[in-house]
Amino acid sequence: MKYLINMLLSLIYPNRCIFCDEIIPMGEDEYICKYCNMDIDYVYNDEDANICVFYYDNITRYSILRLKYYEQRQYAKTFAKMMYEKMIRIDLKGYDYIICVPMHKKKKKKRGYDQAEEIGKELSKLTNIQLEKDNLIRIKNTLPQSKVSFEDRRKNVKGVFKVLKPEVIKDKNILLIDDIYTTGSTIKYCKEELKNAGAKEVCCFTLAKVIYNKNLEI
Repeated sequence: MKYLINMLLSLIYPNRCIFCDEIIPMGEDEYICKYCNMDIDYVYNDEDANICVFYYDNITRYSILRLKYYEQRQYAKTFAKMMYEKMIRIDLKGYDYIICVPMHKKKKKKRGYDQAEEIGKELSKLTNIQLEKDNLIRIKNTLPQSKVSFEDRRKNVKGVFKVLKPEVIKDKNILLIDDIYTTGSTIKYCKEELKNAGAKEVCCFTLAKVIYNKNLEI
């Protein structure tokens, strides 16, 4: 009976690809169609301690923007799955906590959620690595990095992050999660704050990496 109900629901509300919004035939990957999966520009030449899943381009950006700004929070589950699959592929393991790049509390209240935290929650379920929330915080409500020139992004986020309970992360290995890597300034200062608070190792793990293109909305 449960199987029949699920079959009926899949006919009425079919899964759609989170990248192109096309209906996905039953039996295929839940939320990525085979065509987008072939077209996604996956990252294979990661830098040490700075891991990304795919490049941010015209195929992938709309789904990320829908997660960030249009309440498509269910996308976080698929993004986390893609990150988990990359972790398995490169044998990324041995971490004590997942910590997400934080959004300022005023911005989070206005939006209703933090997209990086949504991904972090789902990744925590897949990896059984504890999500350490509300320890790394943003103490200044700065302009969004997308509203700042590439040249000024480092200054925009310098000194805006703080660890509230350093004793929790002292001598721990941290997987630092964010959605988009642009200049790396946000990740850099989060990592510095965690290391200064006593973290043993911090691996930066982002969903998408930007190759600068002035026509792309970030």
